[in-house]
Amino acid sequence: MTTPAEPGSTNSAPEWWIFHGTGQPRPHLDLTAQLPPPPRWRTYGGGRDPAGSGADSVLYDPGRDAAESGAESERHLGPALPRALPIPLGPHRRHLLDKANAAICLRRPLLLVGPPGVGKSSLAHQIARELGLGRVLRWAVTSRSTVRDGLYSYDPLTQIHDLNLENARNRVLGVRDRRYAASDGAEADVHLRSSAESIGRYLTLGPLGTAFLPTRLPRVLLVDDFDLGDYDLPGDLLDLFENGGYGIPELGRLANVAGTIRVATDDPGRTAAVRHGEVLCSSFPITVVTCNDDRDLPPAFLRRCIPVRMGPPDEEELVAAVAGHFDGEAPAGTRTLVSEFLRRTADGDGLAVDQLLNAVHLVGAMGRGEPGPEQVRHLSDLLWHRLTETPG
Repeated sequence: MTTPAEPGSTNSAPEWWIFHGTGQPRPHLDLTAQLPPPPRWRTYGGGRDPAGSGADSVLYDPGRDAAESGAESERHLGPALPRALPIPLGPHRRHLLDKANAAICLRRPLLLVGPPGVGKSSLAHQIARELGLGRVLRWAVTSRSTVRDGLYSYDPLTQIHDLNLENARNRVLGVRDRRYAASDGAEADVHLRSSAESIGRYLTLGPLGTAFLPTRLPRVLLVDDFDLGDYDLPGDLLDLFENGGYGIPELGRLANVAGTIRVATDDPGRTAAVRHGEVLCSSFPITVVTCNDDRDLPPAFLRRCIPVRMGPPDEEELVAAVAGHFDGEAPAGTRTLVSEFLRRTADGDGLAVDQLLNAVHLVGAMGRGEPGPEQVRHLSDLLWHRLTETPG
């Protein structure tokens, strides 16, 4: 927890902040008690898994996949440390965290706009790890992405193929086709329901769809590279962001036969029960939407978000970011490289933080300790190409 030695210090985190921006776990945090209730107009009433709890419960438990979520966050933030590294809260960092905490408390998407490589996506992993919310659900947007792609995928061709194989096998074994066999009503209902429920083997919820399942605590949803999406994508997301749920027509058509159908989710090895083809969240996901440019977004979309522009980190933030990837200690030469990195960035080179990490790692691999001016110049020419220039 980032707290100051003196009240009013520039490093103090306001008491209302849920997320302090350290990206390190807070083992004693009781988020259920500390997270304030949502505004009445952001409450959706999604319930629990209608099929009950257990290994396949919709009630997501971040502890069950701690190893997987930890490995994923480690790639973005470095290993989890026993204590949070002190990160000075300069005016830009404080403004960013103010916006992030407002989005968390108001249950609104946080829209991050800024150049590539300044840490927009990493913020989602910082929130998830610090607040103990488990694996980040990432929807990577492309020019071909649709909202349905993010919600769920359905594979009817494989379903038909499997059905044909089953019918062929039954003919070889001499098993009578029960679809047209005379039987009492109870047996027919059981077979019909079993047949309807089998659709769940061919339908998988995507990261967007999984994020809106009813859960005790909110999931963290990262909508990455939103500016790459189709022009209509922001408008298509409005209904989901406003109403906190969505329908699956393929399951809705079977509601009178099988009211609850279990389907796969974006979480590896987990399934969820969907009732009457409708999904409604009980806790709106902490949603981070990243954009790499100033793409014009419709006002209807913007008013549902908390927008903020992210610029390049300052010197202390960069040193802390490097230290996070090296077990909490910045390697020799880090500040020298950071100073050159900031100078090149100020000259308009448009560099990314991972390019700085590459240079720090390479200095360590060379085993030369503090790099001299010639080595810094060599590394910068070798690794710090402008992201807007032609490679070569």
